[in-house]
Amino acid sequence: MDMLTRNPDDTVLHLNSALLNAFPTGVVVCNPAGMIMLANAELHRLFGYADQALIGKPIEILLPMEHSPHHKAHIHAFFSNPTKRSMGTGRELFGRRYDGTTFPVEIGLNPIDTPVGKQVIATVTDISNRRRLEHNFAKIVEAAPVGMLIVDVHGNINHCNKQLLGIFGYQLDDLQGRPLETLLPERHRGKHHSYRNAYIEKPTVRAMGIERDLTGLHKNGTEVPVEIGLNPIETAEGNYIVATITDITQRKKSELKLKQVNADLDEFTYVASHDLKSPLRGIESLLEWIEEDLGETAADTVKNNLKRAHLRIKRMEKLIEDLLEYARSGRQQSETKTLDLKQTLDDIVQLLAPPASFSIEIGGYLGEIQASSIPLETVLRNLISNALKHHDQNHGTLQITITPEDAYCIFDIQDDGPGIPTNAHERIFKLFQTLSSEDGTRSGVGLAVCKRLVEAHGGKIEVHAQDNQRGTRFRFWWPRFSRRELNV
Repeated sequence: MDMLTRNPDDTVLHLNSALLNAFPTGVVVCNPAGMIMLANAELHRLFGYADQALIGKPIEILLPMEHSPHHKAHIHAFFSNPTKRSMGTGRELFGRRYDGTTFPVEIGLNPIDTPVGKQVIATVTDISNRRRLEHNFAKIVEAAPVGMLIVDVHGNINHCNKQLLGIFGYQLDDLQGRPLETLLPERHRGKHHSYRNAYIEKPTVRAMGIERDLTGLHKNGTEVPVEIGLNPIETAEGNYIVATITDITQRKKSELKLKQVNADLDEFTYVASHDLKSPLRGIESLLEWIEEDLGETAADTVKNNLKRAHLRIKRMEKLIEDLLEYARSGRQQSETKTLDLKQTLDDIVQLLAPPASFSIEIGGYLGEIQASSIPLETVLRNLISNALKHHDQNHGTLQITITPEDAYCIFDIQDDGPGIPTNAHERIFKLFQTLSSEDGTRSGVGLAVCKRLVEAHGGKIEVHAQDNQRGTRFRFWWPRFSRRELNV
């Protein structure tokens, strides 16, 4: 059966109704006067009309009221140069339902020759869901906590959110339609075209400029350090690139500050190792020569002064060693391994060799964790050693308890010694701070080293005292899994 037939009674063009109604989109056939000659069931459903109710009606019945007066001119223009094309390219089109509500549509036009003259077939698609998704996408882009930039395949800015405008100091109208290179420093613009074209040929989800120092250009001419992620997307209007841009100025400042601190520590370490130790060794040698020259004839007071001088040199050497340990303690260990906590604690206790009158109880989680062994062992050894050294009685109890909590292990070291006054809890973690120095050998570095090591590995340390009771409890958190930001 021919697709087009003519009814001689009413000269109305008919399409095979079964074929027409099989179309998944609305289909309408109009004559040059804009009258609806045919419409399938889907078109009637889209616009809320009863079956066949649109036949013989002007096409303007399906248009929003504000567009109806101008539509006759559009029909005349189409039939003056009939071509297969989309209607209203570059504009948003809407249809009007029977109840007066409107909805977004896409319309395709195709002229056909029929026995009754030139006609046009229009396909109508409801794109409400697509517009809803696009609207939701736009809301997500606008609400993103990082700068987001949408660029077309020609490198022109299609859209950007308020976060990006804040990073670069522009208004939306300043950037809409402008080349992406507007946001790049002048020295990068020449090469960027080739980078962009290479990415468009093989678009992938990836970070941009890995291991390179990326900067954008602020409106005021200053450069902004950034991180950029790229993501290609396909839309009905074509392919685009979504770039997420993060201002990392504060991170860079922190990195520079940390770099300077580490440089100062390196310089300090060098000075302490060479410029301080060498004179001490020289003084030690001079004292030994004096002792040899005096022999046994030296007066007791002289011998006593020489002994005191040797002792002070030893203390100074110990102080230098403690300072070096403190300087090194801020450097996190990058090598991690599986640690057996029970074995680790047993080894530390055996090394410290506590008196037989002291009881050390170890409990809680004694399994395995992923950690840097030397830093963790150093913290545990310092805390356990302090509890034993500073106990004021010949016997005592030390309890070590480990509790897993989320990504951390919590270590509790509880003793029943004299305790630490509450007003000294913050001071004891500072360098060169001690509660007593009866024997003159304490430098006040041990707890400062513990604090630096714990914090350098992503944890924290606290000290607690029990009201009206003896004893002190040190508690610190240590990661029990390997963490990328701590183990580079």
